Amino acid sequence: MLINVRESELPEPSAALWGWNLWLTNRFNTAKGRLQDLCIFYEYVDRHYPRFFEDAAECKIIKRRQVNDLATFLLLNFYHDIEDGIQVSPSTFNRRVDSIKLFLQYHYSRYIEKISDIERADALSREVARINAHLGKRKYSSAEVENQTQSAEPLTEEQVNLIRDIVRPSEGDFINDVNPFRPSLQRRNACLVMLLCELGCRASELMLIRHNGEDLKLTTNPTVVIKTQRTNDSEHRGRRDGASHKTLGRELPISQGLADLLMDYIEKDRPKLRKSFNGKLTPYLFVSEKDGGPMTTDGLNYVLDSLYRKLPSLKDAVHPHQFRVTRGGELRDSIDNEYEGSNSPMKKAGDMQDTLTTWGGWSSTSSMPKRYTNALLQKRIREYLAKKETA
Repeated sequence: MLINVRESELPEPSAALWGWNLWLTNRFNTAKGRLQDLCIFYEYVDRHYPRFFEDAAECKIIKRRQVNDLATFLLLNFYHDIEDGIQVSPSTFNRRVDSIKLFLQYHYSRYIEKISDIERADALSREVARINAHLGKRKYSSAEVENQTQSAEPLTEEQVNLIRDIVRPSEGDFINDVNPFRPSLQRRNACLVMLLCELGCRASELMLIRHNGEDLKLTTNPTVVIKTQRTNDSEHRGRRDGASHKTLGRELPISQGLADLLMDYIEKDRPKLRKSFNGKLTPYLFVSEKDGGPMTTDGLNYVLDSLYRKLPSLKDAVHPHQFRVTRGGELRDSIDNEYEGSNSPMKKAGDMQDTLTTWGGWSSTSSMPKRYTNALLQKRIREYLAKKETA
């Protein structure tokens, strides 16, 4: 139960009754979480709206401006100093919002039910519903929650170098004993892994690259073009994995060394892997050894799984999304280094947003760059807090 520990008083009636109702109707962890969220609300009321309970008793409903302030307050992570402004995760924030909505509905209803004027009671109920709806709009989207929940730590420089060493193809007098793949697949799989490293694209986007003279530009300044493909064309309908683009098209640079490796794969290995299906050869760049058709995202995952069979310490580190997070952090670092010591924060912020949204294939106002480089930001926060503690 919640008690006023400052004055050693009994619980506030609504908190006690609501808490008892949660105890009777929900699992322990759910009730505990809701009451912890209510503690945050009480903290907000104590600091910013001390007349909340008096106003509620007089059926004066909280205003939108106060709801906006409340939503900002609910973002705070109270395990850190408030001045540091560390925020909770999107999923925790959404749970807090849901808890407060439930409490507001419960608390106001206790007073509204006592009003004999039906029309006034109905109007107040609608006002509470509108306020709750307004608070609910501040919640993160399911995509943002999922991305945060599944966020991955970027690969370290040591891990990236180790992966590069493992997938380096044997050639001429050089024999790579740690490469887990057969010679006929080594160039293809090295291209797969190195494109993930240099492009930071999604697994599905990598599988949808075609060798058609448009997606690959292996010239003096080599690039890879990632563009949206119509899902109703015959080529795409034939894909077993249903791979699709979720982002905008873009053209991204690759190193000359990777371009040369791609040319070797295209000229020496790809023709041997492709087999006719329904009288046609697949136009996709990466070909499955099994059936000669387009390689699937499952096939890519199998290739990456093979890396940790050689080196078990990579088991929890290597998956397609890991490369995307790593590349996003590298780009952010490069922009930070470019503007180090400069006095142009607005220009830096604009370049940062433009670069990351172009790389990721997002709209210019998207919040996704922050999500994808969250691990880097959290690392900097940890370093800042560590320095603060030792100061």
